[in-house]
Amino acid sequence: MKTPITTTAFTLLLSLLIPLFGKAAAADKTFQPLEEGVKLYTDRNYSLIEVPDSLQGRTFLHTSIEGYSIECTTPGDLYILTLSQDNPANQSDFLLNHGFRKVDIPGFQLAEGDVHRALTYHKRMESGEKLEIGKTTLTVLGDGVRIKLLSVGSPDNTTAVETPEEAKARIARMERIAGHALLPPSVNTSPLPEYGYDKLDYGMTIGIERTPGGRLWSCWVAGGDSPEAYFVLASSDDDGEHWSDPRVVLDSHEEGLGAERSILVGNLWTDPLGRLWLFFDQSMDMFDGRAGVWATVCENPDSLDPTWSVPERIWHGVMLNKPTVLSNGEWMLPISLDQRDGFRDFKGCFAELDPLRGANVLVSSDKGKTWERRGSVTFPNPNWHEHMIVEKSDRSLWMLARTGGGIMESVSDDSGRTWSDPVESGIKQPAARFFIRRLESGKLLLIKHGDRIDTHHGRVQLSAWLSGDDGKNWKGGLILDERNGISYPDGFQSPDGTIYISYDRNRSRDGEILMARFTEADILAKEFRGAHSKSRMLISRPMGLEKKQGFTFLTDGSSFDGWKHSGNWIVDSEGTFYRKERGGNLSYTAEKIPDDFELRFEWKVSPGCNSGIYYRPGQVEYQVLDNIGSPYGENARQAAASLFFCMAPKKDNTRPPGEWNTARIICQGSVIEHWLNGEAVISFDYDDPKWANYVELLAIRGGNLNGRGAHLKLQDHGQDVWYRHLRIRTIPEDEVITPDPDFTPLPVSGPALKVEQERVRAMQKAKK
Repeated sequence: MKTPITTTAFTLLLSLLIPLFGKAAAADKTFQPLEEGVKLYTDRNYSLIEVPDSLQGRTFLHTSIEGYSIECTTPGDLYILTLSQDNPANQSDFLLNHGFRKVDIPGFQLAEGDVHRALTYHKRMESGEKLEIGKTTLTVLGDGVRIKLLSVGSPDNTTAVETPEEAKARIARMERIAGHALLPPSVNTSPLPEYGYDKLDYGMTIGIERTPGGRLWSCWVAGGDSPEAYFVLASSDDDGEHWSDPRVVLDSHEEGLGAERSILVGNLWTDPLGRLWLFFDQSMDMFDGRAGVWATVCENPDSLDPTWSVPERIWHGVMLNKPTVLSNGEWMLPISLDQRDGFRDFKGCFAELDPLRGANVLVSSDKGKTWERRGSVTFPNPNWHEHMIVEKSDRSLWMLARTGGGIMESVSDDSGRTWSDPVESGIKQPAARFFIRRLESGKLLLIKHGDRIDTHHGRVQLSAWLSGDDGKNWKGGLILDERNGISYPDGFQSPDGTIYISYDRNRSRDGEILMARFTEADILAKEFRGAHSKSRMLISRPMGLEKKQGFTFLTDGSSFDGWKHSGNWIVDSEGTFYRKERGGNLSYTAEKIPDDFELRFEWKVSPGCNSGIYYRPGQVEYQVLDNIGSPYGENARQAAASLFFCMAPKKDNTRPPGEWNTARIICQGSVIEHWLNGEAVISFDYDDPKWANYVELLAIRGGNLNGRGAHLKLQDHGQDVWYRHLRIRTIPEDEVITPDPDFTPLPVSGPALKVEQERVRAMQKAKK
């Protein structure tokens, strides 16, 4: 199936060196007329939809969407088009800082997709002037100007423009380097402490699976969505309530290879024989033009000491979704051999694989011993494919794939050998991973973004849907997580019918891997009603990420260094502070709390427990409480996450006793925020007159919000309580915390208010 590198490929490389200028017709591929329908970039299938009349027909630089550098060789006018929305790829500030001025032309639809509305900037370039231009821009030549393309790629990762001879030598060299990706990595089953949560600084979910004994396994990417990527696995033996430290790591990085060797995407899958498979992609860089799908299999995934096979390479490309077991017993594995060629220095490598590029399907008829490529689909505007296959009731195969414009579909009536031309799906989804699977009930489960099937608003509102007619109609719309920055669902259904979906949140900022647990009835009811249904269950959070953000850990996980207590607290085997008996508070004496700070921590309580964290002198306390079992919970100003005896949270966001809660205390100037389980439940400025009565209430108790210089204290109030992962940072001056203008605390009324009023009168009387 190998084919030689064509002369066309070298012709394209040669064309990079022959620029045309002004409105002249382009005779090569590097400079082309700006006309409707023209392909805008060499590495994306975005076509021009609209262009201002003043630029129509002018010559534009046809090169990578990732960015490029240019040099002006003849002075003249240069126009640059950039995104108009608030987007990391918006280059407006960069252009203004380099002397460009915004042209008085309304924004226009450059290409398909809401994000691709564009603005126009102009500058007269001088000879010898150079620019390093970032992602998703378009350079258009005005009258007289001549430019030379110097390099392709983002400013921090460029590839120089080459002669055909240079390109040939580079490709040969990089293909030799890519040979390192053909070596099997080691499966590290003793990854601690090197890969502990305190060392991890990124989180992108890969997949989740259940083994025959009921153990849950989760896998995610650490290192980054980059050549630094590697895999981390953890497990849970209590249905996802608690998760282990990292148990398995696949990290194939090695010095001296000529490029980074990464393990970036894959999935977990329990096959019909009960074996746990870990599929993964190994490549040089993020994609070396060939890459490769590998698998390691665990025969005893429920044991205390699971063992994994030596990884074996299945085929070229990458995969991100579970195999489908067909009705004839075959296993169908979706593998993407990217329609783009290799990234950066690997661009142009393995041209002999070009006929195989697309959304491929491989089939095993011998329970995974061997796999055979059966067919593939090529999609317009491909975006990693991430395709999934469902077998319909008529035994046809339905493929859904990710593209730059959303989901597209194709159908096969001959078991995947040939496929229909792709068409746009009625399921509307951003360029992001989705999940579709046949349930035991016969219904299809779909996880997508958006509260409707036919719309979405980006990577928000991860929702669950059911179809009883093979995807013609969808019901439900259970919102699993409504927040921004959530993505990449994967899941399974357990034997009792419960559905489990994992996903990630803000990979490089929060790095959380989360899980939702629910039923088909929950989906139709659009709410978590099941006895065991639950949302936002935390699987992992990379603590090392916070070190980069300036956080300092207040505990070493094994001792009380820097802390003082009376012997009534212990540090357990997981590094948790546990109040075991009455004896007083646990105080951090190593240093005082900064004036402007953010404290993050986790807490859990025993039934009926009352505790708290004091963070400013006197009675200024983040309340830690069992809201149901403690009488204090009757008063919202004394409930969990309240600023005790001052400000109630806007909602009860607690988890039951025995479960961990995540928390934050943020203070800057007169602004105070209390967070609970990922949400700011208190956010106010105590100098605002509308909160004066609340501040006075605290003052009666003895709390002074203007006080500074306290030592952190964990309260012993007579019941068992646990704290862990305490870390703090000083908020820099250029970071402004703005209180929520819509914050409204829960009201206090009825008997709880009367009890509070009596207590206030007693305090006032005692002061007299």
